[in-house]
Amino acid sequence: MTPYRLAAYHDLDSYHGPLHARAVADTGRRYLAGLPLPPYQFFPSASFRTALVEEAGELAIAVRDPRELPADRRSAVWQRVCSDLDDWQRLDVAGQLAVATVLARLGFWITLAGLPLPGDISGNGLRLAQRHCVAQRLVAGDDRTVTGRLRRLLRAQVEDDDLPLPLRLAAAVGLVVEHARSDVSAAAMAHWQSMAQALVTHAPWGTYSDILLSAYWRGISFVPFHRGDHPQVREMLEISERLARAALRAAVPERRLLAAENLRLVLMTRARAAQARGRRGETEEYLRAAVRADPEDPVTQVALADFLVLVGHLRQARDHYRRAAELGAPCTGYARGQIDNCRADRLTSVPVTP
Repeated sequence: MTPYRLAAYHDLDSYHGPLHARAVADTGRRYLAGLPLPPYQFFPSASFRTALVEEAGELAIAVRDPRELPADRRSAVWQRVCSDLDDWQRLDVAGQLAVATVLARLGFWITLAGLPLPGDISGNGLRLAQRHCVAQRLVAGDDRTVTGRLRRLLRAQVEDDDLPLPLRLAAAVGLVVEHARSDVSAAAMAHWQSMAQALVTHAPWGTYSDILLSAYWRGISFVPFHRGDHPQVREMLEISERLARAALRAAVPERRLLAAENLRLVLMTRARAAQARGRRGETEEYLRAAVRADPEDPVTQVALADFLVLVGHLRQARDHYRRAAELGAPCTGYARGQIDNCRADRLTSVPVTP
Protein backbone atom coordinates (compact mmCIF):
# COMPACT_ATOMS: atom_id res chain seq x y z
CA MET A 1 0.00 0.00 0.00
CA THR A 2 1.09 3.54 -0.67
CA PRO A 3 1.28 4.69 2.98
CA TYR A 4 3.77 1.86 3.63
CA ARG A 5 5.78 2.27 0.44
CA LEU A 6 6.08 6.04 0.81
CA ALA A 7 6.09 6.24 4.59
CA ALA A 8 9.49 7.99 4.52
CA TYR A 9 7.71 11.11 3.28
CA HIS A 10 5.68 11.10 6.50
CA ASP A 11 8.37 10.14 9.02
CA LEU A 12 11.80 10.53 7.33
CA ASP A 13 12.65 7.13 8.73
CA SER A 14 10.92 4.22 6.97
CA TYR A 15 13.20 2.39 4.55
CA HIS A 16 10.62 1.01 2.12
CA GLY A 17 9.34 1.51 -1.40
CA PRO A 18 10.94 2.88 -4.56
CA LEU A 19 14.47 4.20 -4.72
CA HIS A 20 13.45 7.81 -4.08
CA ALA A 21 11.57 6.91 -0.88
CA ARG A 22 14.50 4.93 0.44
CA ALA A 23 16.74 7.89 -0.40
CA VAL A 24 14.51 10.08 1.78
CA ALA A 25 14.90 7.66 4.69
CA ASP A 26 18.67 7.48 4.17
CA THR A 27 18.84 11.27 4.12
CA GLY A 28 16.84 11.39 7.35
CA ARG A 29 19.09 8.95 9.18
CA ARG A 30 22.24 10.77 8.11
CA TYR A 31 20.74 14.13 9.00
CA LEU A 32 19.84 12.93 12.51
CA ALA A 33 23.39 11.59 12.97
CA GLY A 34 24.98 14.82 11.73
CA LEU A 35 26.59 13.09 8.74
CA PRO A 36 27.06 14.58 5.24
CA LEU A 37 23.93 14.18 3.12
CA PRO A 38 24.40 12.16 -0.11
CA PRO A 39 23.75 13.98 -3.40
CA TYR A 40 20.66 12.08 -4.48
CA GLN A 41 19.33 13.42 -7.76
CA PHE A 42 15.58 13.00 -7.32
CA PHE A 43 13.40 15.77 -5.85
CA PRO A 44 9.58 15.54 -5.71
CA SER A 45 7.36 17.87 -7.69
CA ALA A 46 5.38 20.72 -6.15
CA SER A 47 2.23 18.58 -6.22
CA PHE A 48 3.75 15.38 -4.85
CA ARG A 49 2.74 15.87 -1.21
CA THR A 50 -0.86 16.47 -2.23
CA ALA A 51 -0.86 13.16 -4.09
CA LEU A 52 0.60 11.45 -1.01
CA VAL A 53 -2.12 12.71 1.29
CA GLU A 54 -4.92 11.85 -1.13
CA GLU A 55 -3.78 8.22 -1.16
CA ALA A 56 -2.57 7.77 2.40
CA GLY A 57 -5.91 8.80 3.90
CA GLU A 58 -6.02 8.78 7.68
CA LEU A 59 -2.41 7.64 7.91
CA ALA A 60 -1.25 11.02 6.63
CA ILE A 61 -2.08 14.61 7.51
CA ALA A 62 -2.07 17.38 4.94
CA VAL A 63 0.75 19.64 6.11
CA ARG A 64 2.49 22.43 4.22
CA ASP A 65 5.24 22.67 6.84
CA PRO A 66 6.81 19.85 8.91
CA ARG A 67 5.89 21.72 12.12
CA GLU A 68 2.19 21.32 11.33
CA LEU A 69 2.45 17.59 12.06
CA PRO A 70 1.23 16.94 15.64
CA ALA A 71 4.07 16.28 18.08
CA ASP A 72 2.75 12.82 18.98
CA ARG A 73 3.08 11.74 15.34
CA ARG A 74 6.65 12.91 14.81
CA SER A 75 9.57 10.51 14.53
CA ALA A 76 12.86 11.50 16.17
CA VAL A 77 14.30 12.80 12.90
CA TRP A 78 11.08 14.67 12.05
CA GLN A 79 11.23 16.36 15.45
CA ARG A 80 14.84 17.31 14.75
CA VAL A 81 13.78 19.05 11.52
CA CYS A 82 11.08 20.97 13.40
CA SER A 83 13.53 22.03 16.12
CA ASP A 84 16.10 23.17 13.57
CA LEU A 85 13.46 25.15 11.70
CA ASP A 86 12.51 26.91 14.94
CA ASP A 87 16.22 27.63 15.52
CA TRP A 88 16.90 28.55 11.87
CA GLN A 89 18.51 31.92 12.57
CA ARG A 90 20.89 30.37 15.12
CA LEU A 91 22.14 27.61 12.79
CA ASP A 92 25.37 28.06 10.87
CA VAL A 93 25.12 28.01 7.07
CA ALA A 94 26.11 24.35 6.86
CA GLY A 95 23.28 23.49 9.24
CA GLN A 96 20.83 25.60 7.26
CA LEU A 97 21.88 23.87 4.03
CA ALA A 98 21.23 20.46 5.63
CA VAL A 99 17.74 21.53 6.73
CA ALA A 100 17.02 22.97 3.27
CA THR A 101 18.13 19.72 1.63
CA VAL A 102 15.83 17.66 3.85
CA LEU A 103 12.90 19.99 3.11
CA ALA A 104 13.57 19.65 -0.62
CA ARG A 105 13.73 15.85 -0.43
CA LEU A 106 10.38 15.82 1.38
CA GLY A 107 8.77 18.23 -1.08
CA PHE A 108 8.17 21.01 1.45
CA TRP A 109 8.86 23.67 -1.16
CA ILE A 110 6.60 26.34 0.40
CA THR A 111 8.45 26.12 3.71
CA LEU A 112 11.82 26.25 2.00
CA ALA A 113 10.85 29.20 -0.21
CA GLY A 114 9.83 31.19 2.85
CA LEU A 115 13.03 30.79 4.85
CA PRO A 116 15.32 33.85 5.21
CA LEU A 117 18.78 33.55 3.67
CA PRO A 118 22.09 34.61 5.23
CA GLY A 119 23.58 37.86 3.97
CA ASP A 120 26.89 36.36 2.82
CA ILE A 121 26.24 34.09 -0.16
CA SER A 122 29.42 32.09 -0.62
CA GLY A 123 30.44 28.47 -0.13
CA ASN A 124 27.54 26.61 1.49
CA GLY A 125 25.55 29.83 1.35
CA LEU A 126 25.72 29.69 -2.42
CA ARG A 127 24.24 26.21 -2.49
CA LEU A 128 21.60 27.23 0.07
CA ALA A 129 20.57 30.16 -2.13
CA GLN A 130 20.24 27.75 -5.09
CA ARG A 131 17.93 25.46 -3.10
CA HIS A 132 15.91 28.53 -2.12
CA CYS A 133 15.65 29.67 -5.76
CA VAL A 134 14.47 26.26 -6.94
CA ALA A 135 11.80 26.27 -4.22
CA GLN A 136 10.62 29.73 -5.23
CA ARG A 137 10.30 28.66 -8.84
CA LEU A 138 8.34 25.53 -7.97
CA VAL A 139 5.98 27.43 -5.68
CA ALA A 140 5.38 30.48 -7.89
CA GLY A 141 5.88 28.95 -11.33
CA ASP A 142 8.39 29.99 -13.96
CA ASP A 143 9.58 33.51 -13.30
CA ARG A 144 12.29 35.22 -15.32
CA THR A 145 13.68 37.01 -12.27
CA VAL A 146 13.98 33.82 -10.22
CA THR A 147 15.37 31.84 -13.16
CA GLY A 148 17.94 34.54 -13.85
CA ARG A 149 19.03 34.53 -10.21
CA LEU A 150 19.33 30.73 -10.19
CA ARG A 151 21.54 30.82 -13.28
CA ARG A 152 23.74 33.52 -11.73
CA LEU A 153 24.14 31.42 -8.60
CA LEU A 154 25.09 28.34 -10.60
CA ARG A 155 27.56 30.41 -12.64
CA ALA A 156 29.12 31.74 -9.44
CA GLN A 157 29.54 28.14 -8.23
CA VAL A 158 31.23 27.08 -11.47
CA GLU A 159 33.62 30.03 -11.33
CA ASP A 160 34.49 29.84 -7.61
CA ASP A 161 38.05 28.48 -7.49
CA ASP A 162 37.74 27.92 -3.73
CA LEU A 163 34.97 25.35 -4.10
CA PRO A 164 35.71 21.63 -4.54
CA LEU A 165 35.86 20.59 -8.18
CA PRO A 166 32.91 18.14 -7.90
CA LEU A 167 30.63 21.00 -6.81
CA ARG A 168 31.85 23.18 -9.67
CA LEU A 169 31.33 20.38 -12.20
CA ALA A 170 27.82 19.67 -10.89
CA ALA A 171 26.93 23.35 -11.33
CA ALA A 172 28.28 23.46 -14.89
CA VAL A 173 26.26 20.39 -15.85
CA GLY A 174 23.28 21.92 -14.07
CA LEU A 175 23.51 24.97 -16.32
CA VAL A 176 23.57 22.80 -19.45
CA VAL A 177 20.41 21.04 -18.27
CA GLU A 178 18.79 24.31 -17.13
CA HIS A 179 19.15 25.86 -20.59
CA ALA A 180 18.18 22.63 -22.34
CA ARG A 181 14.89 22.48 -20.44
CA SER A 182 13.95 26.14 -20.73
CA ASP A 183 15.22 28.54 -23.38
CA VAL A 184 17.10 25.87 -25.42
CA SER A 185 19.87 28.37 -26.09
CA ALA A 186 22.40 26.53 -28.23
CA ALA A 187 25.12 29.09 -27.41
CA ALA A 188 24.53 28.86 -23.64
CA MET A 189 24.42 25.05 -23.67
CA ALA A 190 27.64 24.87 -25.71
CA HIS A 191 29.36 27.35 -23.38
CA TRP A 192 28.57 25.42 -20.20
CA GLN A 193 29.31 22.11 -21.88
CA SER A 194 32.75 23.49 -22.70
CA MET A 195 33.22 24.63 -19.10
CA ALA A 196 32.18 21.22 -17.78
CA GLN A 197 34.52 19.43 -20.18
CA ALA A 198 37.41 21.65 -19.07
CA LEU A 199 36.72 20.84 -15.42
CA VAL A 200 36.82 17.12 -16.23
CA THR A 201 39.82 17.24 -18.56
CA HIS A 202 42.09 19.25 -16.27
CA ALA A 203 41.21 17.56 -12.98
CA PRO A 204 43.60 15.07 -11.38
CA TRP A 205 42.66 11.44 -11.81
CA GLY A 206 40.23 10.29 -9.14
CA THR A 207 38.76 13.75 -8.50
CA TYR A 208 35.29 12.68 -9.60
CA SER A 209 33.29 9.60 -8.70
CA ASP A 210 31.90 7.34 -11.41
CA ILE A 211 28.40 8.47 -10.40
CA LEU A 212 29.23 12.13 -10.96
CA LEU A 213 30.96 11.37 -14.25
CA SER A 214 27.95 9.33 -15.35
CA ALA A 215 25.68 12.27 -14.53
CA TYR A 216 28.08 14.56 -16.40
CA TRP A 217 27.86 12.55 -19.63
CA ARG A 218 24.09 12.24 -19.29
CA GLY A 219 23.72 16.00 -18.73
CA ILE A 220 25.87 17.19 -21.61
CA SER A 221 24.13 14.75 -23.98
CA PHE A 222 21.36 17.38 -24.12
CA VAL A 223 23.61 19.47 -26.38
CA PRO A 224 23.83 17.05 -29.33
CA PHE A 225 20.25 15.94 -28.67
CA HIS A 226 18.91 19.41 -29.36
CA ARG A 227 20.84 19.71 -32.60
CA GLY A 228 19.65 16.29 -33.75
CA ASP A 229 23.01 14.53 -33.55
CA HIS A 230 21.62 11.20 -32.34
CA PRO A 231 24.83 9.17 -32.90
CA GLN A 232 26.73 11.47 -30.52
CA VAL A 233 23.91 11.31 -27.99
CA ARG A 234 24.10 7.53 -28.11
CA GLU A 235 27.88 7.58 -27.68
CA MET A 236 27.65 9.88 -24.65
CA LEU A 237 24.89 7.85 -23.04
CA GLU A 238 26.81 4.60 -23.59
CA ILE A 239 29.65 6.11 -21.56
CA SER A 240 27.17 7.30 -18.93
CA GLU A 241 25.63 3.84 -18.61
CA ARG A 242 29.01 2.13 -18.47
CA LEU A 243 30.09 4.42 -15.62
CA ALA A 244 26.75 3.95 -13.86
CA ARG A 245 27.03 0.17 -13.94
CA ALA A 246 30.64 0.28 -12.81
CA ALA A 247 29.63 2.51 -9.89
CA LEU A 248 26.87 0.10 -8.88
CA ARG A 249 29.18 -2.93 -9.06
CA ALA A 250 31.83 -1.25 -6.95
CA ALA A 251 29.52 0.53 -4.52
CA VAL A 252 30.06 0.04 -0.82
CA PRO A 253 26.76 -0.43 1.09
CA GLU A 254 26.39 3.24 2.04
CA ARG A 255 26.65 4.32 -1.62
CA ARG A 256 24.72 1.52 -3.29
CA LEU A 257 21.40 3.38 -3.21
CA LEU A 258 23.04 6.46 -4.72
CA ALA A 259 24.45 4.32 -7.54
CA ALA A 260 21.14 2.52 -8.13
CA GLU A 261 19.27 5.82 -8.39
CA ASN A 262 21.76 7.10 -10.95
CA LEU A 263 21.49 3.95 -13.09
CA ARG A 264 17.71 4.24 -13.15
CA LEU A 265 18.01 7.84 -14.41
CA VAL A 266 20.47 6.80 -17.10
CA LEU A 267 18.17 4.01 -18.32
CA MET A 268 15.19 6.37 -18.56
CA THR A 269 17.31 8.88 -20.49
CA ARG A 270 18.49 6.17 -22.85
CA ALA A 271 14.88 5.14 -23.44
CA ARG A 272 13.87 8.68 -24.39
CA ALA A 273 16.90 9.03 -26.66
CA ALA A 274 16.16 5.72 -28.39
CA GLN A 275 12.53 6.71 -28.92
CA ALA A 276 13.64 10.02 -30.44
CA ARG A 277 15.70 7.99 -32.96
CA GLY A 278 12.71 5.79 -33.73
CA ARG A 279 14.40 2.69 -32.24
CA ARG A 280 11.39 0.93 -30.75
CA GLY A 281 13.22 -2.21 -29.74
CA GLU A 282 15.88 -0.27 -27.84
CA THR A 283 13.26 1.96 -26.24
CA GLU A 284 11.37 -1.01 -24.83
CA GLU A 285 14.61 -2.65 -23.71
CA TYR A 286 15.66 0.39 -21.67
CA LEU A 287 12.21 0.94 -20.23
CA ARG A 288 12.02 -2.66 -19.06
CA ALA A 289 15.52 -2.34 -17.59
CA ALA A 290 14.37 0.75 -15.70
CA VAL A 291 11.39 -1.17 -14.30
CA ARG A 292 13.74 -3.93 -13.16
CA ALA A 293 16.05 -1.34 -11.59
CA ASP A 294 13.20 0.26 -9.59
CA PRO A 295 10.23 -2.14 -9.61
CA GLU A 296 8.26 -0.28 -6.93
CA ASP A 297 8.26 3.03 -8.80
CA PRO A 298 4.92 3.61 -10.56
CA VAL A 299 6.45 6.23 -12.89
CA THR A 300 8.66 3.64 -14.60
CA GLN A 301 5.67 1.30 -14.93
CA VAL A 302 3.61 4.08 -16.54
CA ALA A 303 6.44 5.08 -18.88
CA LEU A 304 6.67 1.49 -20.13
CA ALA A 305 2.88 1.17 -20.40
CA ASP A 306 2.61 4.42 -22.39
CA PHE A 307 5.21 3.14 -24.83
CA LEU A 308 3.44 -0.22 -25.18
CA VAL A 309 0.25 1.66 -26.06
CA LEU A 310 2.09 3.54 -28.78
CA VAL A 311 3.29 0.30 -30.37
CA GLY A 312 -0.10 -1.39 -30.03
CA HIS A 313 0.67 -3.91 -27.27
CA LEU A 314 -2.45 -3.07 -25.29
CA ARG A 315 -2.68 -6.20 -23.14
CA GLN A 316 0.88 -5.75 -21.87
CA ALA A 317 0.27 -2.03 -21.39
CA ARG A 318 -2.81 -2.76 -19.28
CA ASP A 319 -0.76 -5.02 -16.99
CA HIS A 320 1.77 -2.27 -16.34
CA TYR A 321 -0.92 0.37 -15.82
CA ARG A 322 -2.55 -1.98 -13.32
CA ARG A 323 0.76 -2.41 -11.48
CA ALA A 324 1.29 1.37 -11.46
CA ALA A 325 -2.18 1.89 -9.99
CA GLU A 326 -1.38 -0.62 -7.26
CA LEU A 327 1.90 1.15 -6.48
CA GLY A 328 0.14 4.50 -6.09
CA ALA A 329 1.27 8.13 -5.95
CA PRO A 330 1.74 10.03 -8.11
CA CYS A 331 0.28 7.91 -10.93
CA THR A 332 -2.85 6.29 -9.49
CA GLY A 333 -5.57 8.30 -11.22
CA TYR A 334 -3.84 8.34 -14.60
CA ALA A 335 -3.02 4.61 -14.47
CA ARG A 336 -6.58 3.64 -13.51
CA GLY A 337 -7.99 5.73 -16.33
CA GLN A 338 -5.64 4.12 -18.84
CA ILE A 339 -6.62 0.61 -17.76
CA ASP A 340 -10.14 1.39 -18.94
CA ASN A 341 -8.88 3.21 -22.01
CA CYS A 342 -6.68 0.36 -23.20
CA ARG A 343 -9.08 -0.58 -25.91
CA ALA A 344 -8.52 0.40 -29.53
CA ASP A 345 -11.44 2.84 -29.50
CA ARG A 346 -10.63 4.58 -26.24
CA LEU A 347 -6.92 5.44 -26.21
CA THR A 348 -6.11 8.80 -24.64
CA SER A 349 -2.51 8.26 -23.63
CA VAL A 350 -0.75 11.25 -22.12
CA PRO A 351 2.70 10.01 -21.09
CA VAL A 352 3.86 10.74 -17.54
CA THR A 353 7.33 12.33 -17.51
CA PRO A 354 9.69 10.41 -15.20
